[in-house]
Amino acid sequence: MKFQIALIGQPNVGKSTLFSRLTGVGVISSNYPGTTVEFDEATVTYGGNELHFHDLPGTYSLSTTSSDEDVVIKMLRDADNDVIVVVADSTDLEPSLVLSMEVLELGLPTIIALNKYDLSMKRMTIDVEKLEKIFGVPVIPVSSRNGDGMSDLLDAISSGKAKISDYRVMYDDHIVEAIDKVMETHHVNRGKAIKILEGIDDDSDPFIIGDIDREFTKIHGDHIGVHIARDRYGDAHVIVMETVHRSTKNLTRSEKISDITIEPSTGIPILIGILVLTFITLIGLGGIIAEWIDHLYTTFVGTALIDLGGNIAGDIGKALMSGIDSSIQAILGLVIPYIMVFYIILGILEDTGYLPRAVVLLDRLMHHFGLHGNAFIPIMVGFGCNVPAILATRMIRSKRERIILCSMICMAVPCSAQIAIMTGVTGKFAGIEWVLVILAILTVLMVSIGIVLNKTLKLEPSNLAIELPELQVPRVMNVINKMWMRSKDFFAIAVPLLIIGSIIVELCIYYNLLDVFVEPMSWLTVDMLGLPAVTIICFIVGVVRKEMSYGMLVIVGAITEMDPSQFVVYGIIMSIYMPCIATIAVMRDELGWKNTLAVCLSSVTIAVLVGTLVNQLFNIGFITA
Repeated sequence: MKFQIALIGQPNVGKSTLFSRLTGVGVISSNYPGTTVEFDEATVTYGGNELHFHDLPGTYSLSTTSSDEDVVIKMLRDADNDVIVVVADSTDLEPSLVLSMEVLELGLPTIIALNKYDLSMKRMTIDVEKLEKIFGVPVIPVSSRNGDGMSDLLDAISSGKAKISDYRVMYDDHIVEAIDKVMETHHVNRGKAIKILEGIDDDSDPFIIGDIDREFTKIHGDHIGVHIARDRYGDAHVIVMETVHRSTKNLTRSEKISDITIEPSTGIPILIGILVLTFITLIGLGGIIAEWIDHLYTTFVGTALIDLGGNIAGDIGKALMSGIDSSIQAILGLVIPYIMVFYIILGILEDTGYLPRAVVLLDRLMHHFGLHGNAFIPIMVGFGCNVPAILATRMIRSKRERIILCSMICMAVPCSAQIAIMTGVTGKFAGIEWVLVILAILTVLMVSIGIVLNKTLKLEPSNLAIELPELQVPRVMNVINKMWMRSKDFFAIAVPLLIIGSIIVELCIYYNLLDVFVEPMSWLTVDMLGLPAVTIICFIVGVVRKEMSYGMLVIVGAITEMDPSQFVVYGIIMSIYMPCIATIAVMRDELGWKNTLAVCLSSVTIAVLVGTLVNQLFNIGFITA
């Protein structure tokens, strides 16, 4: 079912922010036919219904003859409108109620959205039920700032709860007489008669209206329109006195912190600080745990598995068990120190209630990439492992958004294994400053991918409706359980592929099958990227497991031949190109083979282009390492 909705509100009530929160992706700006008056429109799907929103120009009233307000009235009276949403400012309710009264007088199916409700609750209480009873239409508390009440508003719209109100402003008897006279002489309803008296409708008899206004002005000293507005404000003041009660309650510490985290001026620096702290913790703590695990494995296991394979089946047995041994080391050295540590951090951010606030904070920014703020969660997960990150995109209802998000994750979000390569290879041999350069390149790449795909993929409207939980101290068991549930995805999907892939790689190395790629691919590795020809083996192995590519540098002897600039190029390539086979497997399930292959080919192409560009900059001396 299709609904056409018009949003109206005074300037600075947060109407456009609410419109952005309800629609977000796919907003179109248009001019009203024959005018320069601009408005935004967008379509979203909700509850199986198609909702087409018009964000009307902000207006203080419907009682003047400005071009903007003339257009607003025409758009409100559009016969195609199913719902009029009046956006009211909960923190300063009286002026918004006056505009609401004007809309209700037009006899239109209306819903009143009490915006900024989260802010008003800190200073006052509003009797929402009494407001609904007075006006006879749904009154729904919302917050365009943090997303509260969005689902309630969308439910009311899509379920047809908008009503035509029976509410009547208590006009002075002389005004009522004038209204009745216009209704009788012009054969119009009450709402149109009021607009005729205010001089808004131009299809009236100017002589009759002029006589009424002159007689009224002679008796009361002002034009009738002034008294109509005065009576509306009088009614609005009475209603506010009956329904709004000031509160002396002080904000709790949790409420103060919550406000700080979602206010852009303070929330963005906090978010950046948390991301930096997450990165430092992941690298620092993960590295320490990885060394400790490696020491224990070397001490207690050593080469026992490889020796066992050799004793049973000779060299071929050694090759097979080497694959299993390297997989076990990778799992122990990657999952526990990096992936599990990251999931513990993620669980803490979720359990405290901070993560949904980051989603709300980033929602408008993500609109530039055709996404909503909830895309931030899979991106965060991607820094641990791209496999569960791709699985986490299931929370995104639009396939278009999943394609954009999967592309950004696969090409511009380094997993813990890629971060280990960046720091352990590029950082170690070229300098830690080049790790920051690679991160900057990935950031630019992520932004570019989002913008390009948003402009090229066919629009598939969606919206974000999210409620903010209370901030709280995280519970240890909750965090551990979330960490384990997410880690299980890695064990179930990635581990079998890692073991099988590692065995295949070891057998290929044993039979020198990878060597056949070295010379034929030298046009790429040597001529374009400026790397030793044997690094093609590292790239091939990296498709199986990213962390294996570092070990292959040592095995093929390339690590002793490379200079700092080559380590920079190598780090860039390994950060961008080709997701691992486990990621490809889950992406195929989420997007299908066609889109998965497109992402993989794009990642390889972009990695080669960026790597070649950086290599050329080194060659001409524009940059040095």
